[in-house]
Amino acid sequence: MSVILAADIGGTSCKLGIFDEEINLIEKWEIPTDISEEGSHILPNVHDSFRSKEESLGFKVEESLGAGLGMPGPVDFEKGILNGCINLNIKGKSSISTIFHELSGTAAIVDNDANVAALGEQSKGAGHGHSEVVMITLGTGVGGGVISGGSLIHGTGGSGGEIGHIKVDFDGRFQCNCGKRGCLETVASATGMVNLAGYHAEDYEHSVLSAAIKEGTLTSKAIMDAAMKEDPLAEFVVEEAARYLAVAMSSISVITNPGYFIFGGGVSRAGEYLTDKVRKHYDTLIFPPAAEDMEIVMAELGNDAGMYGAARLVKQYLIKK
Repeated sequence: MSVILAADIGGTSCKLGIFDEEINLIEKWEIPTDISEEGSHILPNVHDSFRSKEESLGFKVEESLGAGLGMPGPVDFEKGILNGCINLNIKGKSSISTIFHELSGTAAIVDNDANVAALGEQSKGAGHGHSEVVMITLGTGVGGGVISGGSLIHGTGGSGGEIGHIKVDFDGRFQCNCGKRGCLETVASATGMVNLAGYHAEDYEHSVLSAAIKEGTLTSKAIMDAAMKEDPLAEFVVEEAARYLAVAMSSISVITNPGYFIFGGGVSRAGEYLTDKVRKHYDTLIFPPAAEDMEIVMAELGNDAGMYGAARLVKQYLIKK
């Protein structure tokens, strides 16, 4: 049986899947991610786990159509190199595609996890059937993937689509993990919303968030919950986060003019409460023709998006037509 191997490799677990050539899921499972010894066990463990399914599913790893791998770090897509990854304890450059090919005997391809999730949603999720799609993942940080003409935009060194690092806060109030200030993820991620709440807390002394801010225990979920109950500070923070998202989206729109913006990640669970605010600001900022026929939708594949996207990488880039 001809199959595609797909792995969405995270700092805690690796989500693994076997797909047919049409990206239909045959079986999925998870294994823990062993990040000891600078992540040297991760790829061998993934390979061994795929091997363990050969007999029950009737395939051979080395005869598969290829292996797609999503990893949480900067990737040089053309060379198949991961340029280090804190979450996986991988220091320096690692030739992921080559290593996995040597382990398995099958061709392998690697991309950043946010890109892979975007490709999954575009091929089998909320953006299915559409060639111009942008995905924004709102979690601890802000991730993203930009798809134009049906293909991911990678750029020269693999940094294309790094939406979280578009500068939107020109006051530069909060430092980003990248070392710069003012990045979108400092004001629109889960961390960013907490940043904003703390910064403006003195203006809203009677907010229900005050105690958690002082204790250092505030979460973005608490902010969203309070905003929906009309707490003034929480409402202000969500409005500000939505405005900054709209600023970044308007910049993207005049370059790629996507038909769909797909929101995923934990913060996006606020659904229409958040997206309605984003759309309101977006419509005041965008070059009018770029706003036509643009939709903001929620991701549909959940935690499986990266797996589907990894499989799609194989179909799109490795399988000979």
